[in-house]
Amino acid sequence: MGPSSTDLKYLRSLSVKKYRRLHGRFLVEGSRLVEEALQAADRVEELLCTEKYKRSKHFEKLNSLAVKGAIPVRDIRQVQAGQISATRHTQGVFAVCRLPAAGIGEQASKPPVLVLDSIADPGNLGTLLRTADWFGVPTVLVVDTSADIYSPKVVRGAMGAHFHFKELQQLPVDLIIGKLRQADIPIIGAMLDGEPIGKLPSVGNKWALVVGNEAQGIGPAMEPVLDIRVTIQGRGQAESLNVAVAAGILLQALCPD
Repeated sequence: MGPSSTDLKYLRSLSVKKYRRLHGRFLVEGSRLVEEALQAADRVEELLCTEKYKRSKHFEKLNSLAVKGAIPVRDIRQVQAGQISATRHTQGVFAVCRLPAAGIGEQASKPPVLVLDSIADPGNLGTLLRTADWFGVPTVLVVDTSADIYSPKVVRGAMGAHFHFKELQQLPVDLIIGKLRQADIPIIGAMLDGEPIGKLPSVGNKWALVVGNEAQGIGPAMEPVLDIRVTIQGRGQAESLNVAVAAGILLQALCPD
C-alpha cells in the first residue's frame, strides 16, 4: 500500500524550507544520492520505492544497505512518486533524511573552512558544496542569507556532498565570524581588488576562504574582518568569474597537496 494522503502532504511539504525545519527532515531523490545518504551514519529514516524501481538493477544494493541499517523500505505508487518528485522524470526512489542537530556549535570549526556569503542561486550553492567536497574541505559555513542548503536543487547539485563534511552549518554572519575568531583561523576573502592568488604566501591548512554573492561579492559584515584579500587575475574581457568556478580555482591554489 502506498503512502496515505496525510503522508503525501508531509512528503510534499519537505520541498519547502519552513517545513523542512519544522520536521527536521529533507528528501533525497535518485539512486546515487540515496546511496550516499544510506552510507552516512544515521541520516536516513526510511526509503520509498516504486515497484518499477524495485525491478531495476540499482535496487538490490540500496535494499542491502537499508537492511544493514535497519531502515524500512516502503512502497510508493508511480503517480505518488511524481507528486513528491522535484524532477520531471523521477527514478522512483526517495530517502527521507534527518537534518543534522540544530545549533550554532560551541566547538570551534575545524580548518580549512569554506565560507559561502549570501549565495543566492541554488545551483551555484550546490556546485560550491560539491567543489568543497572534491578538495577535501572538512568545514563549510553558509551565511543564512544564502539559498537554503537543503533545498532540492542544492541537494541535487551537491551530488552527495551534504553527507561528507565534518561540519556543514547555515548561520547568521556574526556567528560564523565568531566561530572563525574563536579558532584563530585567518580569513581569506575573494575580492576583485585583492592580491593575485599566485603571490599568496603559504598558509598551510589553517584558513577560511570566503566567497560572496554572485552580483555583489562579499557582504559588508564580512569584508571588514578579512585578514587577506585575494583575486584571480584574468586575461580576457569578462567582468568576473562564476562564483563556483572562482572557488574551485582558489581552493586548488590553497589546498596543500
